Amino acid sequence: MLVNTLFKYWTYRVFAPGAVLRSTYESFQELLEYDGKTHEEMAELEALYYQGVKEDFSCIRNRYESLSANVLGMVESLENMAPGSHVTLKSYYKKFDFYSKFLLAPPQLDCAPPFVCTLQEGAGQDTLVGGKASQLAALGAELNLPIPKGFVITANSFNYFMEYNDFRRSVDTILCTIESTKPHSLVEASANLIDLIMHGDIPSEIIEDVTAAWEEFSAAIDVTPLVAVRSSCLNEDGACSFAGQYLTLLNVSGDDLLHAWRKVISSKYTPEALAYRIHSGLGDEETAMAALVVEMVDARASGVLYTAAPSGEQNKEISIHVVRGPGDALVSGRVIPELYAANAKEDIEHRDGAILTPPELTHLQEQGQIIADHFTSPRDVEWSLTDQGRLIFLQCRPLGIQHSVNVVTKSHPLKDKGRLLFKAGATAAMGQACGLAYIVNAAHPLEDVPQGAILVLKETLPSAVRVLKQVRGVVAELGSVAGHFSTVCREFGIPLLLAVGDTIGAITQGEELSLFADIQEVWQGNCLPAEKVRPLYEIEASLPYFRRLHGLLEFVTPLNLLDPEAKNFAPESCRSLHDIIRFSHEQAVRTMFSLGDKGSGRSKGKRKLISDIPLDVFLLDVGGGLEVTDAGKKDIQVAEIRSVPFLALWQGLTHPSVEWGDRSHFDWKSFDEIALAGGVASKDSSEFASFAVLGGNYVNLNMRFGYHFTLVDVMCDQDAAKNYCQLRFAGGGGDFSGRSLRIEYVEAILKESGFQVTPKGDLLDARLQHIAAEELLQALRVVGCLLGVTKLMDMRLKDDTMVKEQVKAFWAALK
Repeated sequence: MLVNTLFKYWTYRVFAPGAVLRSTYESFQELLEYDGKTHEEMAELEALYYQGVKEDFSCIRNRYESLSANVLGMVESLENMAPGSHVTLKSYYKKFDFYSKFLLAPPQLDCAPPFVCTLQEGAGQDTLVGGKASQLAALGAELNLPIPKGFVITANSFNYFMEYNDFRRSVDTILCTIESTKPHSLVEASANLIDLIMHGDIPSEIIEDVTAAWEEFSAAIDVTPLVAVRSSCLNEDGACSFAGQYLTLLNVSGDDLLHAWRKVISSKYTPEALAYRIHSGLGDEETAMAALVVEMVDARASGVLYTAAPSGEQNKEISIHVVRGPGDALVSGRVIPELYAANAKEDIEHRDGAILTPPELTHLQEQGQIIADHFTSPRDVEWSLTDQGRLIFLQCRPLGIQHSVNVVTKSHPLKDKGRLLFKAGATAAMGQACGLAYIVNAAHPLEDVPQGAILVLKETLPSAVRVLKQVRGVVAELGSVAGHFSTVCREFGIPLLLAVGDTIGAITQGEELSLFADIQEVWQGNCLPAEKVRPLYEIEASLPYFRRLHGLLEFVTPLNLLDPEAKNFAPESCRSLHDIIRFSHEQAVRTMFSLGDKGSGRSKGKRKLISDIPLDVFLLDVGGGLEVTDAGKKDIQVAEIRSVPFLALWQGLTHPSVEWGDRSHFDWKSFDEIALAGGVASKDSSEFASFAVLGGNYVNLNMRFGYHFTLVDVMCDQDAAKNYCQLRFAGGGGDFSGRSLRIEYVEAILKESGFQVTPKGDLLDARLQHIAAEELLQALRVVGCLLGVTKLMDMRLKDDTMVKEQVKAFWAALK
């Protein structure tokens, strides 16, 4: 496959370079679309974790599937742009994708018999009968305590019911409609899910096994029995109690048993049960529903016994809560029970009107102590006492010990410690920080940021990532919550307030600032509260939701490929999908930067630009760059150009401050090299002219002035996240000193225009990205003018003083 792709690519490259250019441009456009989506989706996944937003895992799986598909789209688009250049990249993508999908994959579901088992057989079989039935059975099997007679319709029955009706896809689709900020969506989803279950067909195998179990159960009882049908969900009555979330039906007859079972399993999808499960972070498949079918108990008294205080204090105390009759009024909170502390003598003495007699209370205390001694953790036990004085235990689960929990709240500044500087922008990474303001500008380069500073930026460039560990917080005039930098700030835990606009001008270099990113405020002075607010993902770190989501993000968001110039900027150094994204985008831009070389020679369809300035420029349209009425003509007028960024550059090149004279500006260097080699070439040949590849919102311009050349690669879209201008300036006919001075001149102009500039001797690379279209077009006008005025400047500049004078003159001429 790769050999065929390479053969096709190089065949077109040699014989139809214009087709290669168009294909490369189209693939680049696709890659940018994928890139924008991946950053939005990464930001959404991170928001779930770092902002504590709870979502069903079916929806999280959908989110990840979309992210994964878009990352793969970037990898394949890059392969189309540069076949064979990064052959190992896809294998690294597949590796991280496998790990992520394995982490999110639901458990294997058992749909095979047994569909029914006796209660005694369920002891220790949590995955078959659920936690409630398993632990109740253990009281009888392991401690020989009294429990009701009954049987269990297993979780396998539920799984088989769902598989038989092919409900999984429908259930997942409905679950994905739940939005945490819209409570009504939970109610609507619940109604749809319950309706689905109630109208499903019960397989004949389940009907037969339940009927047989009922006949065996009822035959052992003298009278026609009535039963209670109770939920016993997988992962219920464990680390997650699901207390009171599911349905219990009382006084059910044999004729109504299957209907009651259907109602109990459908209660898995009540709004409160859904909310609880989603909050806990358990997937729908992890909570398959078994049903406990037990004899009804004619209770004179019922209650709850705790083997420890739920507050976490007095752990050795056994407390007993008692009500008359059945216990549902107690557990639902409708009555106030009698309360006894088993280690207090006065509480176990008989009192007038007391529900339990002293012997009954003492017996219950003794039984509770047996339970306390058997289990390693405190227990929450439900019990009933019959008219005949028979004690029966109905449920036994771990007791949730209450701890002090502080959820994330918006922290407010100490107003007497400073004053509000401004309130603006968007929260990209939550938190608060205090430090000295460090405003990055020409006099204060990014690399010199001091430890513990509040970094103040115009743009949130990915290059600033390398200093994040030195700073406490970041404020930016521009930027996006879905950007590379925002993603890394959230990962590093660095508060980030961006898109504050012109208000950033209120910050003074070196002043002490307090940043409250959560509430979009910046204060002068140290106004931070003494206590740091703990985020929800730390408080609830033990929940399956945060554990699993954290594991997923480890394969998705860490960014290790920070420096594109580093030797390890390669597929083999990728350690996350974010690295795959970063590498693909950077290599795509580099490919586009060299695009002009692929079409400058033999390309069919190129046209010569006719203009008033003595500069030969040949144009090749790869989509929307030109509007030509006569397809056969070889010349083109400026009025026929539709490439927005090219027109902005051309406005600069034709600015009145640029003196062109009447001489044609020709690539003498390349011509001389061919001549000296014995070749023959005409100075009218397009081989030595400037060349531009045009799209409606794109230009790749290769300009040749005498002995120096300039490459400009630009994407200008209404989506600022896609926008960039990459520029390379090199060569010249003057001596090295003159060429270096001209580089200083170009560097000064570009830096003041917002570019990130890297000079290397007589070569300069510059980059500007992620800014609004109109700002980028203004920068391109400056670049065009700069290209015009710098021709032959390397032969005129003498010293640094002259450079500074020329810089001032440049800006004065543009006003």
